[in-house]
Formats: sequence, C-alpha cells, structure tokens
Amino acid sequence: MTYFSFRDFPDNTPIPDDCHGHDGTPDWAALLEWICPDLSPDEAERLAAIAEASGGRPDVASLKRLIEEHARP
Repeated sequence: MTYFSFRDFPDNTPIPDDCHGHDGTPDWAALLEWICPDLSPDEAERLAAIAEASGGRPDVASLKRLIEEHARP
C-alpha cells in the first residue's frame, strides 16, 4: 500500500486563492499538489479529472480522501 505525505492542515483550512482559475472555479490539479506535494503533475492532472467529474466542492478532507481512494503509486 502506498502512503502519501499530506500537508498538516486542519480539515477546515481555507483553500488558497491561487488554487482557483481566473473564472473562480477550482484548479483541482493545483489543489491536489498543494495538499500532497508528493503527487507528480501527471498524477495530479489525472486525479483532477476524477474530481471535476464528481462535481464536488474542494476542501482539505475531500482532497485527502480523493488521493487516498484514487491515486496510483
């Protein structure tokens, strides 16, 4: 089993402004790399596609859960 090193943020940590696109939508790849610096850019993009398809709202807990459930080693 692969373990990921997440930044130590409480689940209610606000998402940084620079992790949103110019239109205000979340930049999922940037968010995923922000919470888990171990992710490669390619893996962050792959996970971003899953996140966008889910239609969820980004928060620290959901980002961690997404990585734990879908990331490839």
